[in-house]
Amino acid sequence: MRWLQYALLTIYRKVERWLSHGVGVKLNPVHHLGSMSFYLFWVVGASGLYLYAFFETGVEEAYSSVEALTHAQWWAGGIMRSVHRYASDAMVVTMVLHLLRHFAFGRFHGERWFSWVTGVVLAWLVFVCGINGYMLPWDKLAQFTLTVTFEWLDWLPMFGGTLMRNFVHAGSVSDRFFSLLSFLHVGLPLLVLLLMWVHVHRLPLARTSPPWPVAAMLTGALVLLSLIKPALSQGSPADFATAVTTVGIDWFYLAFLPLAAVLPPAQTWALSGAATAWLVALPWWPTGGRPAPHRV
Repeated sequence: MRWLQYALLTIYRKVERWLSHGVGVKLNPVHHLGSMSFYLFWVVGASGLYLYAFFETGVEEAYSSVEALTHAQWWAGGIMRSVHRYASDAMVVTMVLHLLRHFAFGRFHGERWFSWVTGVVLAWLVFVCGINGYMLPWDKLAQFTLTVTFEWLDWLPMFGGTLMRNFVHAGSVSDRFFSLLSFLHVGLPLLVLLLMWVHVHRLPLARTSPPWPVAAMLTGALVLLSLIKPALSQGSPADFATAVTTVGIDWFYLAFLPLAAVLPPAQTWALSGAATAWLVALPWWPTGGRPAPHRV
């Protein structure tokens, strides 16, 4: 582990020096990874509220409402959908880099254990929100995401195969079930927001807002990317009477789907459980020194 920390620390210091020469120490994005994650959460939330105002939470209407939102009002709805998607991806990037930076600098021991552990939980919760979000457009990617995720969850004794049998079946998908998916996509981010507040509660120097030039550059990059490569639905509406054979993957949120589709659920549960347990146990890993003063 020390070799891994040393390698990451070397990389971070070189990148920080290089960026500081270009934009200055105060605007160095590496120093604002945590606050950038907060800012991206608000971008995702604001764009999501706009999308939800035009979204129809019904099995028959969901796909057509998303298509109308994307193409009929491209100047607003289409850009908002793309910003929503790319800001969500960017939040994963800043969140993971933030976690790796604190790991590299050893800032997870001692009194920092609380922020580290809540950060690990927060990361998993953000991934759950993103996976749930990909179920809502009700296209072929939504069908593939829903099927693989529910098959994976069905391995747990608490479900015992009931999810696939009662919900993800050509004759059992109902508006009530789809409304539940929509409710989760609204309720889970509120839980994320609460946990984000808890995460920084014990850090008096924690920053939740990046400098405005950093926020402006980040927003501009999201809008530019949305114009260059808009986020679009994949294929026709979901149809659980037919299997999905080809689909594009958002590797920021759905990287586990191909793995879960080919490996037995027991193996994927064991891998994810072991990784989570290792991350949670890191604050009590033997260390030879105390963490250095830090900037969030």
